[in-house]
Amino acid sequence: MRRGGRESHTFWYPFVFSALARKYRVIIYDLRGHGHSSMPASGYTLEQMVADLRALVDHLGVSRPHVIGHSFGARVALAYAIAHPSQVGTLTVADTLLEALQPRMRLRDWPYWGVWKQQLRRQGLIALPKDHEYIDFRLLVRFNQYSGQVVQGEITQRVRRPRIKRRDMGRRGGARWERLMAQTSARRELEVDSITPQDLACIAVPTLLLYGEYSHCLATGRRLRELILHSELYIVPEAGHFHPAVKPRTFVRRLRQFLRAHAGPAASAEGASALRLAGPMDRERQ
Repeated sequence: MRRGGRESHTFWYPFVFSALARKYRVIIYDLRGHGHSSMPASGYTLEQMVADLRALVDHLGVSRPHVIGHSFGARVALAYAIAHPSQVGTLTVADTLLEALQPRMRLRDWPYWGVWKQQLRRQGLIALPKDHEYIDFRLLVRFNQYSGQVVQGEITQRVRRPRIKRRDMGRRGGARWERLMAQTSARRELEVDSITPQDLACIAVPTLLLYGEYSHCLATGRRLRELILHSELYIVPEAGHFHPAVKPRTFVRRLRQFLRAHAGPAASAEGASALRLAGPMDRERQ
């Protein structure tokens, strides 16, 4: 299991990891420079991230794991499946954006920004980002740290939800992220997205695409569904980019259904491995 952005492996706790560990051997790791992994001065290209994952898989002796990733971690998962197709059992992609499939989005182009902005102002939040700002991980974390939650166009404080800052992604994670950007080559190397539509069309393993209804990345999910032959797109209702943390039961339920349908006998065996990267079927369901 891989997470993305400035998340750490704790993004997958407490519910997702414990729920899957009842049946699977779950391996969660932090990408280099993230969470509890070391922070070398260089080596943050997508190709190096894939090499790191291959080295980890070889070191652990894992055979054809079910590879799962969220955000940037999902981009690494896709690149790994492209580079090592025989080394992947199934692939689960949760809410990533690929520039080859979808241009970067400004807030003014996000369909739900008007509702968010209106409701956040009602909550007394004045220092909001400008309409022309691009939606990136830093902006998403800022939204997630607000005390409310958008549910069917409303912000309510009655719904208690897991907040990013409770999972190593608030002040502590933010400080580490700033250090990563300032002291390493990550700022330059992480921006390079080398995956092409032609690469994606070569993915032959069963692939599950999980995207939030309110996510700015949803257009990428729809295009991935068109490009990857054996893929299924499921849109998590009333959730955005961080749906694995906000709606973990939905995430786990869809993932279990997918593994039972596509992973074969090993999926129900005690020794099957689910490799989650810390920060598809034939129809789209909504």
